[in-house]
Amino acid sequence: MANVYAGEVGVAWGERDYLFRPSLAAIASLGDPAYLVSLLRRIQSTGMDGYVAALAMLSACYVGDARDLDRLIGYFREHRGRLRYVLGSMPASDVHIIGARLAVNGMIGEPKRSSKGGKASSTFNPAEYVGAAQAHLGLSSAEAWQMTMLEFQRAMDAKFPPDEKDKERDAPSAEEAEAAVAHVMAMRAKKASQ
Repeated sequence: MANVYAGEVGVAWGERDYLFRPSLAAIASLGDPAYLVSLLRRIQSTGMDGYVAALAMLSACYVGDARDLDRLIGYFREHRGRLRYVLGSMPASDVHIIGARLAVNGMIGEPKRSSKGGKASSTFNPAEYVGAAQAHLGLSSAEAWQMTMLEFQRAMDAKFPPDEKDKERDAPSAEEAEAAVAHVMAMRAKKASQ
């Protein structure tokens, strides 16, 4: 069903299978380069704003008829002059988590560690990655727009392999690994106590 190595997410719900693909075209359909970065920030936050951003991401990345998606994630409708949201069958927390995962897979891909102390970008322009895929990988425009960020990164790494120093830098130190495990365990304990 879903190619998780490409960043796709598959959901089997009831009798249906839903496929979400965070292609560069799907991401670009959400807005301009500056808006995409703000959407990524919003989708990673809790609350209604993050949830609405996750809904937009799921809708953009869905492979199929958008009307089929209404039963799963819900939809907006007008009721007595007001816009109301009707919940779908999937829990809101799952919608938010999957939307955030798609945003990361579609805009960040696999984060690379850098000794240069990189900073967050204020824009994400999918067209730049499409151009690079066309120029360096020999893809057509249609093929490049259908790539996900994970596919783009892996193809570029295959074409231009990182040197050994970069590979060593990508591995976390023992202290970083222990800190990550401690953080996850603390989050699990916190969730279990709620």
